[in-house]
Amino acid sequence: MGKWILGYNRFLGKSSVFVAKLWGILDGLFLLRKKGHDRVLVLSNKLEVVKVIYDRNSVEPSISLVKRIQHILSQEERWFVRHILRENNQATDTLVKMAFANEKELRLYETSPIEIQKF
Repeated sequence: MGKWILGYNRFLGKSSVFVAKLWGILDGLFLLRKKGHDRVLVLSNKLEVVKVIYDRNSVEPSISLVKRIQHILSQEERWFVRHILRENNQATDTLVKMAFANEKELRLYETSPIEIQKF
């Protein structure tokens, strides 16, 4: 509906973009489940991540992360992960950059940070 629900970021240290995106989706799904949302649309600008989540025969090295995401999605009727072009996902990119500045394991934003409000 275009309204801010919550934001978060996690500092992972050294990791591939692929694995970082999977962790971001998994963390987001856990947080949204905890908040009791029944309709969820997760947007990812990494097409390969979206494809592997919906491919039940994937042999990715991060298979446990993928399986955990698949399990959560299978339990929820109206939760989906979809691809979005990077240029249309500036708020997410800003949250990622903020994680590098903070280096905290997990940080929640109940209200939209000032850096995000312009988007």
